[in-house]
Amino acid sequence: TLCNHLTKIFFNLLSTIKSRTPRSLDGGAQADTFAVADPAPAHLYQKPLSESPIQPTRIGGIWVPRRYDRANHKDGWVVLHFHGGAYVTLSPRLPTAQYGPRMLCKELPAKAVFCPQYRLASSTDGTFPAALQDALTAYRYMLEDQGIPASRLILSGDSSGGHLAISLLRYLNQHRGLLPLPVAALLHSPWLDLTETGTQVDANRHASTDYLSTSLLQWGAQSFVPNDIGAETAYMSPLKHPFAADVPLWLQVGSEEVFYDQILEFVDGMKRFKDNECELYTVKYGMHDVFAVGGDFGMEDQARKAVLAARSFLERIRSGEEQAAAE
Repeated sequence: TLCNHLTKIFFNLLSTIKSRTPRSLDGGAQADTFAVADPAPAHLYQKPLSESPIQPTRIGGIWVPRRYDRANHKDGWVVLHFHGGAYVTLSPRLPTAQYGPRMLCKELPAKAVFCPQYRLASSTDGTFPAALQDALTAYRYMLEDQGIPASRLILSGDSSGGHLAISLLRYLNQHRGLLPLPVAALLHSPWLDLTETGTQVDANRHASTDYLSTSLLQWGAQSFVPNDIGAETAYMSPLKHPFAADVPLWLQVGSEEVFYDQILEFVDGMKRFKDNECELYTVKYGMHDVFAVGGDFGMEDQARKAVLAARSFLERIRSGEEQAAAE
């Protein structure tokens, strides 16, 4: 409870001063694990990525725990993970943003996780579709520049990063044939509703057991959503816009987080598509995004158990695919 309270105070302060997170293509102290991805060919950026004056650009990213090595990583899962932060704060360079990805490497186990430094909406060029352009750039970088087969590639995202992973899946399905779909997606406490109503969480029934605040979410949503696009539309608020993902989805939610009801509603909506495979894992007594903050909040065991549940989900998928291939 004290950690929740102090974190909420910190995010309220951050939302007041609207601090910008620096973004650089210089690896600095993390040069050994830092990589740069060039924009994909122009034809891959179609609607809605091509309908904005914001253009694709080079992006950086951190490999966890080390750079992907094509020669020595010929099998096993590789993960593309998008960090959280309400689209306005945090960076994959920070230990908090690397906590969950490191656990994926240890417990799935994944050979490596790439965490792109996508543009944040707190910067001048970071409104939608900047982050989604960067997500596509990172996805194509892993498939084509790194030579990772889609059959080994898992999408992952926590909080706003979960929103970004959903947006990328929607885009890949909207433009089938541009790039192959990943083998699965892991969504950790995804942010699903960027409308005015959806961001007002201070009166939520779980507000006292979570650290998210209305001020942080409204700063994020107001910075991220362009003036000419409604916050209720599909790429802004997937809660009300389920779709045929054609990719198995595993979702994690904390039983005491403010997004709890929204995530359950989203899963129900996605399951209405008969070919969608969705599994929901609930972290008992968990606040928002235990995947990312479990180490800071003394919930390491709960975070680990959640990743092990994701592992079981992925193993069932792989077993089913192998049986189907054998038949």
